[in-house]
Amino acid sequence: MADTLKRIVGPANVGSGTTTLFTGTAAHVYTIKGMTLVNPTGAAIVVKMGVQATAGTLNDADLILPSCTIDPGGMAEWDGLLVLTGTEVIRANASASGLTFTASGLDQG
Repeated sequence: MADTLKRIVGPANVGSGTTTLFTGTAAHVYTIKGMTLVNPTGAAIVVKMGVQATAGTLNDADLILPSCTIDPGGMAEWDGLLVLTGTEVIRANASASGLTFTASGLDQG
């Protein structure tokens, strides 16, 4: 498979508590270039995100976004470079449901 620039995941709802937002595919490498969290709700939501080898408790050592508050009608954008391999997961922990998550980058399958 050729390298494909695409939306890797989303728009996807971030549920209350811990949610798996993305699970990679074995033998793929994903280069994430941008991620967006949007809060279309009427209340502030506290969220943190991390990368893990497998789904489990989201520990501080796994975080790529520390705990932050996204105001109602607000958004947070991440513009960096994150490489995921195989079946690694992106997980979030949110104080309420309603955030929308999108990530784009290169699928090097």
